[in-house]
Amino acid sequence: MNYILLLYLMNIVFYSYVIGITYKYGVQTSISESYYKLPRNLQWLFTIATWSYAIPAIIIGVPYSGLAFLAGAGIMFVGASPAFHDDGPSGTNQEHLVHMIGAIIGITAAQVFICFILGQWWNTLSFVGLSGLTFLIPSMNKNVTWWVEIYAFISMTIAYSLLLF
Repeated sequence: MNYILLLYLMNIVFYSYVIGITYKYGVQTSISESYYKLPRNLQWLFTIATWSYAIPAIIIGVPYSGLAFLAGAGIMFVGASPAFHDDGPSGTNQEHLVHMIGAIIGITAAQVFICFILGQWWNTLSFVGLSGLTFLIPSMNKNVTWWVEIYAFISMTIAYSLLLF
């Protein structure tokens, strides 16, 4: 399997989505919020963007640790439950719960994998530092989640790039 091709694929699809959304709608409160900005007939693009990142990330990372599977699976759950604001038929918002747990597991497992399995402690430290700094910059406060998610994806991109090149 050509892991470098997978790395290019995951990054081209995901970052094209993020850049396109940002260009058309601006920086959102979270990447997931972009699902609601898209016209109904294009909302499937959110799932494609998340899965196109997560599946190659799993394939590339699993030979090193099951944490890569856990991280990718978390992101896949985010993509599988995009309507996290909507109540289900019972009035409960189970999709919100799945979405949030997936996001937390995805980011946390990825950072543990990067730090302890790949030994890129400085990468995880940079992620934590940038995330913390974002909370302190008033102009970024309304979009903290967006920026933390962007930092997480960049962190994984760096980790896999260093692993494969």
